[in-house]
Amino acid sequence: MNRVVRVATLGDVTAIGEVAAAAWRDSYTGLLRPETIDRFIGAAYSEASIVRRIERNTFLVADVDDTLRAFADAIRGADRVTLAAIYAEPSWRGHGLGGSLLAEIQRRFPNVPIAADVVIGNRIGEAFYERRGFVAGEALTEELFGETVRERRWWLGTPPAEPSR
Repeated sequence: MNRVVRVATLGDVTAIGEVAAAAWRDSYTGLLRPETIDRFIGAAYSEASIVRRIERNTFLVADVDDTLRAFADAIRGADRVTLAAIYAEPSWRGHGLGGSLLAEIQRRFPNVPIAADVVIGNRIGEAFYERRGFVAGEALTEELFGETVRERRWWLGTPPAEPSR
């Protein structure tokens, strides 16, 4: 089995959208309303949105035998890297793809704290970060398409003195 972590290209847009939709539905069913999940996928993973994210952010994908199976979207800020997304096809979770993507982000941004916001109760996400040494930080309340969502910010590395959104 050949595994490769690489920078996303515009040719990956459709596959990224498919992985995102499957992962979101698997991760958030029962935590968020179905219409919130659908609206989020439609907005955050529309073709135009994915293209914008690939062009602006550090957007990496993990291929297995030349098929995109996972991706990560990292945004470099003044005092941290924000992991905006890291998802794998549900059937590929637990195969090390997320860990490989995170390791590449750490390689690209050495000694920079990494923050990731996870919906409270998303045990898939919480366990992923716990296993990789992230520490649970501040609780946040977000409004997502009319639904109030509670999140926890997870930190890898020392958070900035005054964490900002």
